[in-house]
Amino acid sequence: MSNMDQSSIQEDTIIIKARCNVDEGQVARKIVIDKNIKLEELEYKLRERFDVSYDKRVELYYLDEQDHIAVTFEDELALAIESSKVPIFELVVKPKVIDGFYTYPKVSKGKPGDVFEILVESQWLTITNATRDDTRAWGTFIYTDDSDIVKALAHTEKVELTDIPPEYNVIATVRFLPGCLRYYGSSCQGITTMSFGPYISSYIIEEARVIAAPSYNEKSYLP
Repeated sequence: MSNMDQSSIQEDTIIIKARCNVDEGQVARKIVIDKNIKLEELEYKLRERFDVSYDKRVELYYLDEQDHIAVTFEDELALAIESSKVPIFELVVKPKVIDGFYTYPKVSKGKPGDVFEILVESQWLTITNATRDDTRAWGTFIYTDDSDIVKALAHTEKVELTDIPPEYNVIATVRFLPGCLRYYGSSCQGITTMSFGPYISSYIIEEARVIAAPSYNEKSYLP
């Protein structure tokens, strides 16, 4: 590698100090990052370095001389990186929480680590709906974040579908993950998913629990 290449790499990177409370106590590391790193990329790098899995929620803080400053936006990260020759960050691990609750088919996308609960009502839990041509799913067990939830539920064998809506609803617990370089399609329970990749974001279905579907008279409607 030429001296020019080495100089270019040094100009584009910065050393940071990072610390995290893990099982064996507080661990600190020095890490080389890109000066223009995105917040999501930094979180991913710190999770990997401190072995913090995505079943745990984390918060990122910048440590200046007086305060712990929460870093939740890109401009806050940029200011933290620019404010010190060797910025100090702290990754704080939080208890697992549910970040959002949605009713299928109106489902929002999350960022890696987010956990959503998605209510899938009985009317959608049929083979006819799961095999519709206007919905798609990409992957096997790990799916692109725009994959149809009902297709993924059936494909992962979390639910068994027939032509008749069941007498229950399903609440799916979905965890969002970083994107994969490759997603591999397969066939299961009459559902065929497709291959794709790379893609920016993924999800897995951690759990699917059955709840009673209210009868017509029990349903409430807005006037």
